[in-house]
Amino acid sequence: MHRSFFTLQLALFALSPFIGTAQTDAPRWKSMFNGKNFKGWTIIHRGKQAHVWVADGQINGNKLANTPQHTFITTKKQYGDFILEGDCKLDGDLHTGFLFRLQNAPDTATIPMYGYQVKIDPTPRRWTGGIFDDFGKTWHWLYTLKDDERARTAFHMNEWNTFRIEAIGDNMKVWINGIPTANLINGKYAKGHIALKVHSMGNTPEKEAVQVHYKNLRIIGRHPERYTLPMDLAARKAD
Repeated sequence: MHRSFFTLQLALFALSPFIGTAQTDAPRWKSMFNGKNFKGWTIIHRGKQAHVWVADGQINGNKLANTPQHTFITTKKQYGDFILEGDCKLDGDLHTGFLFRLQNAPDTATIPMYGYQVKIDPTPRRWTGGIFDDFGKTWHWLYTLKDDERARTAFHMNEWNTFRIEAIGDNMKVWINGIPTANLINGKYAKGHIALKVHSMGNTPEKEAVQVHYKNLRIIGRHPERYTLPMDLAARKAD
């Protein structure tokens, strides 16, 4: 149901030269995940790896106790400008997210990768769909949802949610289930990997049962600016 919203929007733009960015050709989506294995992806971690696997046409993951660093399921290819769509279902208290323009950290760093992250936030704060600069053991929120109740209610726990991320130049926009959650201006990262993250965890094995699931990952990497959607959130620079 959520994916049909975006499909309908793009179809309307293709028919009208007066709404949004006029389109004359269909979006050229490419699947990023074959539903069978991690072909085209690599798993990056240091030390003990979180549990990640493919089943039921989904990428699945759960945290493991005493994992000192995050586990990244990362595209082998790098992307600059793109439009990404994908579905996520979160079963409980597990921090995760879509990362993009992700950089490989030097061996001397305390983490393996850093870049932008569209946060999936299971806390009572409910900032899922916000964006932060993720650099491992610490981070900096670039776009919070603290003043946007509509955005904070866009994501539904224990259900499939459709994310749309548009990264065009220094402008990054996010929708969840058709609801706009972020419209950020920031130029720190221009190109890098796209990744899914399973968070590190301390000595709390009782939390290992919580899982996250991803499916229907697809991307427009060629001329994505032709297929952007209008958004009623004003663009703003980092918080």
